[in-house]
Amino acid sequence: MIEAVSSVPLDLELRTPAGEPATLGDHLAAPVTVVQLVRYFGCLPCQEWLVELDRAAATENLGALAIGGSADYQATWLQEERGVRMPLLLDPEQRFREHVDAVKPLGWRMADPRGAAAYVRSLRHGFKPQAITRDTVRSPGVVILDRDGRLQWSYIGNRIGDYPPIDKVLDAVARQ
Repeated sequence: MIEAVSSVPLDLELRTPAGEPATLGDHLAAPVTVVQLVRYFGCLPCQEWLVELDRAAATENLGALAIGGSADYQATWLQEERGVRMPLLLDPEQRFREHVDAVKPLGWRMADPRGAAAYVRSLRHGFKPQAITRDTVRSPGVVILDRDGRLQWSYIGNRIGDYPPIDKVLDAVARQ
């Protein structure tokens, strides 16, 4: 966890899965917004956590979105086939990650057996493998931003599938 020491420009350019331009500020209407950093939208543990966040966002009236570097077709699949309602945005240049200090690649930590266990768990929960993209080396993560783009809370994973429990995130939201 960190204190509010960083911010992301509201005019940071992102893209919808349909390729339409969007800015970060377009999606920060709530007092705080939970932003999931997906490795890529086809990552099984990322998909599972994303669906959990989407469900929590609907029941808790919470601002939420996910940002990934690639796989627009996988983001579209999540919306159409899994019913995800929260915005799924693409940032191919990984500028958002730079602003929240989540750029360190997983490297050798991709071999952590807990990452493989996370994949197996997601398979058992009915998630289906998607094509691997160049962003497979990215760390998973979750950040909370206020409506001005200031970083309020951060969790950057150390292996595949390393997301915090959703209750921990909701507690962090409640403290903002």
